[in-house]
Amino acid sequence: MCRRLLPLNALRAFEVAARHKSLAKAAEELAVTPAAVHHQVKSLEELLGVDLFIRKGNNLELTRVAVSVLPTLEGAFDLLSLATEKMRQHASEGVLSLCTPPSFAQKWLVPRLGRFREDFENIELRVSTAVDFPDLNNSEIDVAIGFGPEHRFQASGVIAEMLMRDEVFPVCSPDFLRKNDLSTEAELLQANLIYDDGLRSSHMIDWATWFSRIGIHLKTSHEGIKLDSVVLAIDAAAAGQGVALAPRSLVEHDLTTGRLIRLFERSVALDGGYFVSHLELISDRPVVTAFLEWLFAEARVNRTLLTERFATGHHAAAALIN
Repeated sequence: MCRRLLPLNALRAFEVAARHKSLAKAAEELAVTPAAVHHQVKSLEELLGVDLFIRKGNNLELTRVAVSVLPTLEGAFDLLSLATEKMRQHASEGVLSLCTPPSFAQKWLVPRLGRFREDFENIELRVSTAVDFPDLNNSEIDVAIGFGPEHRFQASGVIAEMLMRDEVFPVCSPDFLRKNDLSTEAELLQANLIYDDGLRSSHMIDWATWFSRIGIHLKTSHEGIKLDSVVLAIDAAAAGQGVALAPRSLVEHDLTTGRLIRLFERSVALDGGYFVSHLELISDRPVVTAFLEWLFAEARVNRTLLTERFATGHHAAAALIN
């Protein structure tokens, strides 16, 4: 395949400026002057023949074109960073101890571990699960992942970075959708809903909250299946037992494989997000650097791909109803 010569410096300047919505902050990250960032972005706009920013004083507002391409560009730079790290780590060996919530390990991490082993075959990844976030200063865990507000993961000597935000939306199996008319959100009131106490405790949301956020009143007498685990609720939906309210992060693999179908375009954003934490003193350990590069690339690239797939899959779901 023939590739055009890409203006990587200009693309990088645009990506950083768009992420921060500030030339000054972009210049700080790139260790150049704001004028240099402005020049790179301007040259990219002239090369492509499009406007990427609307400048309002010291702030930048993204145009529609910029908004549409930013997630893909972020993912592309994550992949470049990952490829560089793979080359650097080729001859390195080591053990990395990782702790995550059980649901995240089962539904997000495990389906992707094959790719990590392919990328870093000399790194031994040891995964443990825990509901409570560990004390990194008093444990043998190298990296921990948890969901919640940022302050929950802040501690002396600890670096915490947001891996991804999350959102929830209704999902069901293709077979369930074929048998039930669910063309509007209001029709969920007549559907068999799967209630999930685990989602309420871990992500602070349930069906009553979701319906309230979208402006629909849910009667407290509504019947449904009641479970105490996010994973059980997702699996019950995949088995055709009803409609589950699911976090995007935990159903990405099931949506990609067609095991589940997202019902509607509208979703409810969750407060907080998934954070990745490790001790500052191990930041330069090769195995830590390699794992973090891989983790952030997986999160960003898969988010972009899933968004693109939903645009196509939403039409397929509508076809099942009609």
